[in-house]
Amino acid sequence: MRGMRRDRGATAVVAALVITFVAMPAMALSVDIGNIMFERRQVQNGSDSTSMALAQMCANDATTCNATTSVTALNTLASANAIDNASQLNTAIGTNGQCARPPTGVTYAGMPVCASSSATAAQKTAALNNLGLCPPLSAYYVSGAGKDLGYVETYVQTKSTASDNTLLPSIFSQAVTGGTKDTACARAAWGPGGPASLTVLPLAMSECDWATQVGYPGATNYPPGPSGAWPGYSNTDARPDWPTSENAVYSKGNDTTCDTSSPGGTAPGGFAWLDGLVGSCTGVITDTAWIHGDTGADGCDVSVFNPLRGTVIYVPVFDCMARTNLGREPISTDNCSAGSGNNTYYHISGFAAFYLSGWRLTKGSQVSVRPPNVLCGSSNSQRCLSGWFLRDLIPSGDFVPSTPTNPNYGITIVKPAG
Repeated sequence: MRGMRRDRGATAVVAALVITFVAMPAMALSVDIGNIMFERRQVQNGSDSTSMALAQMCANDATTCNATTSVTALNTLASANAIDNASQLNTAIGTNGQCARPPTGVTYAGMPVCASSSATAAQKTAALNNLGLCPPLSAYYVSGAGKDLGYVETYVQTKSTASDNTLLPSIFSQAVTGGTKDTACARAAWGPGGPASLTVLPLAMSECDWATQVGYPGATNYPPGPSGAWPGYSNTDARPDWPTSENAVYSKGNDTTCDTSSPGGTAPGGFAWLDGLVGSCTGVITDTAWIHGDTGADGCDVSVFNPLRGTVIYVPVFDCMARTNLGREPISTDNCSAGSGNNTYYHISGFAAFYLSGWRLTKGSQVSVRPPNVLCGSSNSQRCLSGWFLRDLIPSGDFVPSTPTNPNYGITIVKPAG
């Protein structure tokens, strides 16, 4: 009993030592590591958003693909993705935390080339657990179908009010993580694209007709896209100027060289309205599909077009027509000018973005929103939609690398790439 009394209180001493030198540091470490993981998610969100935004800038206009002029907008976006509004581009990498691999044949004066685009770059074989760098490029972007696509990388880091720009002072977390500053990288690519599906008008046009009107393959006739208040164009303010001329999507007659009797034109007796989509004048089709043609001169009531006037719509483009549904891609031996009247199937090869300004249809007409309010076509017997074709970024889909036989009709898509 006397020995037991001498040991009384020893447990309290041991417990105090454990709490002081083991439990408390462990708790501090767990809190610090938790904060680091939480912060990492935020800087990764910032990297993802800034890379997509920068890729859209570069895809829209090469002159805006500039690491000096874009830094303010991207820093604002990075901070907006942090709960404490305290993230910024990591200026230690690239120029202001930005770099790009331009598409083949393009150069950017104000954007450094990403190290990952070099065949000998360390980032090509970077460890996947180095979250401060973008992961290695996939084979798709190195030697596959995407080797000619452009991409950008953005690097975002944590930011604090302290001058040293650190996050956590704990010596425990620093010992485990190697530092207190979180960094992240994201990569986004862009290039010719095709949507998986789109809600489109049921009036198709031939690829020949589209190419003639936009000047493909040079595609020099794309005006700037609309911006600002309806109708999105003006010659008196900061909005894009009115295009110098209008294009047309014909349902009857044609001012281009692609007449209804020529290869690539609509079938004789058919008017390129698409059967099965005519009821509501909109429908969802895939970008590679055979659709039966409707023989009506007007497939839609003009009331359907009223809310679409002065907006960007998507027009199906066909590259082949046949008497039957071939159920596959056209091949070189196909007679792509076959079909007439009720026996016409159009192969929809993609979509073209079209600013709808007006129309002349059998059921009614609407003057163009573009001064001087001309109607489409040169003859009163023609039936068509008036407007102009645009370059356009679509929100979803997949890359469809452009070829001489697949122009993608001006559609561009931006996607995360690592």
